[in-house]
Amino acid sequence: MANAVKILVSAFESSGKSTITSKLEDALIFNMDHKEYGFKVPHANIKDYEGMTELLNTVSEKIQGYKEKFGQFPKTIVFDTVTQMYSSMQKFNADKFKGFDIHSNNNRDTLAFNEFIEQSLIPSNINVVITAHAMWDEATSRHIIPATGAFAKAGSWLSVVNDSIFIEKKSNKLIVHTSSMKFPSRTTLSDMKESIPMDEYDLQEHINKLAAQKFEAEEYVL
Repeated sequence: MANAVKILVSAFESSGKSTITSKLEDALIFNMDHKEYGFKVPHANIKDYEGMTELLNTVSEKIQGYKEKFGQFPKTIVFDTVTQMYSSMQKFNADKFKGFDIHSNNNRDTLAFNEFIEQSLIPSNINVVITAHAMWDEATSRHIIPATGAFAKAGSWLSVVNDSIFIEKKSNKLIVHTSSMKFPSRTTLSDMKESIPMDEYDLQEHINKLAAQKFEAEEYVL
């Protein structure tokens, strides 16, 4: 059975999300931020959003292209950032539809994206890293990952993962939080430190531990 994992990496702007994911092994990065990707690792630039079906077809094509070039499928897919993808999706649907149809299509497309991850990538044993921009919400006095409608009420992208890290800028240093009541982070690993200096944190090692735990848990599935 597949023991691929899904993890969310969130932070404010320019806090090291792309840097931390660029060090992953055998990864394919989907750059959705409408700016040049500055790291010398396999990546695909998604500059234009023309609907969720088109996006997912492009993702599948690029994964196949990776296999043809490197002789194997990528072990990890990174969507950097899903926040920008979501904004592009909203604009596309707002231009194409009217009234309630805008919201219903936003919900439909978000569901299609998450189903693609759960039903296509994870079963193919491909890890998925979702990076997202966070913001401080004055109304709730907490950090949130922007979304709208039912998806926002459900917890946005944090609601579709079991594990999440948040990168905090603190006194000119970057701190990775793996579990916190203050930040949108949580872990299913009992032996994981709650806060780790960025230069001591290894996302690949984190993913490997999660995959090992998932493999061990499968013997208890009825």
